[in-house]
Amino acid sequence: KSQNDYLREWQYKTEDYLDLLLRQEGPPANRTCSVCPKDGVYRCHGCMGEPLFCTHCCRMVHSSMPFHRISQWTGGFFEDTSLTKIGLEIHLGHQGKPCPEVTKELYDTDDEGDYFTEDPWVPLVNDPRTTMVVDTSGLHSLMIRFCRCTNALSPDMQLFEMSLFPASFTSLKTAFTFAVLDDFLLDNLECGTSAMNYYSKLRRITSSVFPHLVPVSAVDLKQLKWHGFGHEKRQPKAGELALFCPACLQPGVNVNLAEKNAADPAWLYSRSLVIDGNFKAEHMFPVNPTDKVALTDGLGFMVSDARYKMHLAEAKDVVNRSDCNNHRAVNQANASRHKLEATGIGGCACARHSCFVPHSMVDFQKGERQMNMDYALCQALGYNTNRIDQALTFYDINCQYHKHLQQRVDESPYLDLPWGMEVTPGIGLWHVHGHEDKCYVRYASNFITGAARIDSEIMETLWAPLNIISPSARGMSTPHRKECLDFQMNNCNFIKMIRISKFLCRKFKEAVQGVQDSQYAFDRLSETADDDTLVKWEAEAAAAQDDRLDNPSAMDIYEVQLTKGLWQYSNHSLGAAMWLASGITLEEAQVALLIDVKKLGKRPTNVQKLAVARRRDRLQGQIDEFVRVAVTFLGNQLDDYDELDLMTMMLDAVELDSAGSSDDDPDWPDDEDRYDAPVWYQLHTMHDTETMVIPLPSNIGIERCVVWGIADLVLQEITLREGQANDTLHAIRVNLADKAVLFRTTVRSAKSQARSTRAWAQVHLVDRILHLNVQIYSKCRSQLVHLGADDLLAKFRPLEKADLKATTVVADPNARGQRNSTLAWFWSIDVEGDSTSNDWM
Repeated sequence: KSQNDYLREWQYKTEDYLDLLLRQEGPPANRTCSVCPKDGVYRCHGCMGEPLFCTHCCRMVHSSMPFHRISQWTGGFFEDTSLTKIGLEIHLGHQGKPCPEVTKELYDTDDEGDYFTEDPWVPLVNDPRTTMVVDTSGLHSLMIRFCRCTNALSPDMQLFEMSLFPASFTSLKTAFTFAVLDDFLLDNLECGTSAMNYYSKLRRITSSVFPHLVPVSAVDLKQLKWHGFGHEKRQPKAGELALFCPACLQPGVNVNLAEKNAADPAWLYSRSLVIDGNFKAEHMFPVNPTDKVALTDGLGFMVSDARYKMHLAEAKDVVNRSDCNNHRAVNQANASRHKLEATGIGGCACARHSCFVPHSMVDFQKGERQMNMDYALCQALGYNTNRIDQALTFYDINCQYHKHLQQRVDESPYLDLPWGMEVTPGIGLWHVHGHEDKCYVRYASNFITGAARIDSEIMETLWAPLNIISPSARGMSTPHRKECLDFQMNNCNFIKMIRISKFLCRKFKEAVQGVQDSQYAFDRLSETADDDTLVKWEAEAAAAQDDRLDNPSAMDIYEVQLTKGLWQYSNHSLGAAMWLASGITLEEAQVALLIDVKKLGKRPTNVQKLAVARRRDRLQGQIDEFVRVAVTFLGNQLDDYDELDLMTMMLDAVELDSAGSSDDDPDWPDDEDRYDAPVWYQLHTMHDTETMVIPLPSNIGIERCVVWGIADLVLQEITLREGQANDTLHAIRVNLADKAVLFRTTVRSAKSQARSTRAWAQVHLVDRILHLNVQIYSKCRSQLVHLGADDLLAKFRPLEKADLKATTVVADPNARGQRNSTLAWFWSIDVEGDSTSNDWM
């Protein structure tokens, strides 16, 4: 059923439910106690069904449920009251029974300002002997009797034993249930609820003016218990009250490096980190900076305060101007904000599973400076990395930051990198495209051995939940803010820990498929180069990887080197090869003319007819000259053979019609209906210049060429046709790249009708050239079929419509989102030739 069907059913039941709701506001007809036959005066709103009780039964039933809310029947309505008003007392130390040593009532004399207004609707007791207990159900004034035995615990410990946390240790006037503390923490983690808003909710539940509450924290006790320090009688070390990634390499925790296999690659035993800063987590200067108490200083994710400040006092604030593109973290590193103790936070997380690294989060004082990130990185690299000798770090500005990292570490007594660890710098794929082109091959993860598929921008997602609570933490005391941030980050790691099994299973399936796809594409690419070239490339790649730490420019071998080739002029006399090449050129001119004639339609203008006639005359003269010279190479047999006049030059209509549409936006879907009806080009007359058959071996036929004694011309034409196919495919690649660039830079950025029209005009122009090149390639391949060049036909496949779709991979193979994209077969048909013999590469 739909939602509306449910609402229609509800309309017929509205009055019945309303009548039942109103009857529940009053007492039942018999109005007797649900336990005994006495008169039922009190209704409990916490018990199921809201039963009625007499005074005695209500007090006895709720001796172990003191946080239920009750109301009293006044004769006309139920009025809110409290269990304390009917004589409920809570006795500590003797399983709910009164202490035998208590002989008289103890009154709290320090009760000034703690009286509550006695309004009839306020269920609180104005008695200085009561203790205010804050629970998820609101505020409760309870009469608590402490044990006075000689061996009894102190009053605050007795409260704690009953899961009540005292707000004071000397004057026990307010306590918080563990349930309300846990509920607030969950609200703060999941909903970003501030303490003020949470208190307002409790005030609404209680229907009273909520008293001022001093912030308390029982988090440090729970953290100590969760991490086993209740059993270990020692002080926790830095970061030991924080959870870390269970899947990342941690010697002594999830791996024993003493038993590692020497044949395993080195990158398998490495730590991957991502570094970033967050400028939302600001903090104002405290009102009284000297009056602060830290419960978990340096035991969680935020670094210990004293040592970090000593490092900042010793470190030199060097202003570095970027020699790459302008970046916010570099150029705003010295930007300060007045009235702020911290302008943000920064730190490290594991790059593979996005878990914060314990004891690696630092405060910024004047923006994201190197001295801040140096301390965070050194702390992260030193956390559970014993005997790990490789680390991979990703930072938005690593091309500048990593240059003098080792020098800064050596100069500071508070910075230290693990001995023997090699730190490989990298830049996330999202940010690296904002750098200069040279940074891509030097720092992108695609070119780092062992980096695999990682999310180097993962910290941007980790900041999101912290940004929710940052406004409420902005005015907290310094220790309280750090504890709040610690708890948020610990919860983030905990959530990932309990869900990581499903996450890794899904990623593993994707990785298996990705390896197969990548291996297939790599093998297909390797087939186009010979073994010697592959060995040379592998040696160059290995040398670049070995030298990248000391010389990042060694990775520039992966960048395309564009050098204009020199034109070579030949003064050789006109021979058979030149004659065949001129014939092939004439065929290409015929294809171009035939396409233009077809575009004229049924009613061409006189100007169009005149232009075609002039082109035909010019082409006819060139063909006549070619035929005149043909006798020199074909002999007198050509004059005796007249069957060539009956041959026609027909274009492949399917190929002609699928030669790339102007509507092929690189990221738009194909229009499948556009090519449903193939068009066969009908020639106007058998004597048109564009339909004449040129006497080439491919048109004469292999058998006849053998009879005429010109079989050597067949081999020469095959060689020339191979060159023609390569050149035409290269032109097609250039045309597709032009279309992709036009769509990306011109069409999509056109904001007006005029600009859009001009942009599409450029696309149509490129599309016409692409159309011509596709037809020339199709004609070339059909001639190879006539020549019996079966080996070349396996290399030069027929062009499909899907192969001619423009894509952004062509315009920029390093662009975002192209890591898993593959291109058509002709993009990798001759990698070796493109690298050595192409005029432009």
